[in-house]
Amino acid sequence: MYADDVTFQQTNAPAGSFAEKKPYFSKKHGHYGFKVEVRVLPSGHAINVTSAAPESIADIAICESNIDFHVEKLEKTSHDESMLDADPLVTEYPTAWALLADKGYQGLHRRVRAITPAKNPAGSMLSHAELVRNDKIASDRVIMENCFGRLKTLWSIASDKYAWKRENYDMFFQACVALTNVHIKCLPLREDDEHDHNRYVNRLLALGERTKDKRTNSATKSRDRRKQRLSLLLPPEDVGHYGYDSPDGSGIFD
Repeated sequence: MYADDVTFQQTNAPAGSFAEKKPYFSKKHGHYGFKVEVRVLPSGHAINVTSAAPESIADIAICESNIDFHVEKLEKTSHDESMLDADPLVTEYPTAWALLADKGYQGLHRRVRAITPAKNPAGSMLSHAELVRNDKIASDRVIMENCFGRLKTLWSIASDKYAWKRENYDMFFQACVALTNVHIKCLPLREDDEHDHNRYVNRLLALGERTKDKRTNSATKSRDRRKQRLSLLLPPEDVGHYGYDSPDGSGIFD
């Protein structure tokens, strides 16, 4: 059994047209960047890292593109079959161990033995049993936050804005993960690593908000200056037709 999740890292805006840049922009984080999927054992050691993908690619799509890896690694050996297995989906996948994933992987259980939290039904609430199950999954998956926290704390190249050659990103990131595995072997993960990861995510989100505010203010000033120029050439009732296509006036993607 192992856990599976993606981590996002900010990069410089890609060169190219609007259409070429857009797949790399994260509305959640407010930055351009990559995301990488990592598979982590209960001990906290990473056993596999995917190539970097644009932010727009769904987590489950990244996972399904590597489905052969999961099928192979989750298969029980002849020695494993005698071990107690009372986890969900054991009836559907009696010869496979499970992987733990978050809500972004809903539906993966149709391909492999993936255990994911239950989502709130439309217009209803989760049952007590479902809430307890979700809490257990979250508790077991905290190893992902711990691993990412250690990784981001140790290596600035895996946490700060990546500004080097994109074709070298996978090499650098995977090297950092390998070195983190060695570090974890010498110093096992602990709760502080989860806090480190939370601080990293919060810092990234706060930076994204500041960037968006700055962009919005800049777009507002630019729009006002444009209206002033147009007012010298057009009747007042026509000036309002020449605005920006972004609903929030930020000039960034909808």
